[in-house]
Amino acid sequence: MVDVLNVTSDELLGIAPLKKSRQPDTRLHRRIHQIDKMETTKKRQLLQIIDTFIEADQIKAKAS
Repeated sequence: MVDVLNVTSDELLGIAPLKKSRQPDTRLHRRIHQIDKMETTKKRQLLQIIDTFIEADQIKAKAS
């Protein structure tokens, strides 16, 4: 969730104030909105591909 919102976990939990200099990745948001408008089958396929990349990155990070 912190990656999607582009905040730290402390900022998300209210422990630290939000930094005003953070700019959301508008390209990412625009793409998410485009994906959301797709038909269910295509959206599901695309999300499976994205999940595969995320899982591979998490496995790589744990191995490091």
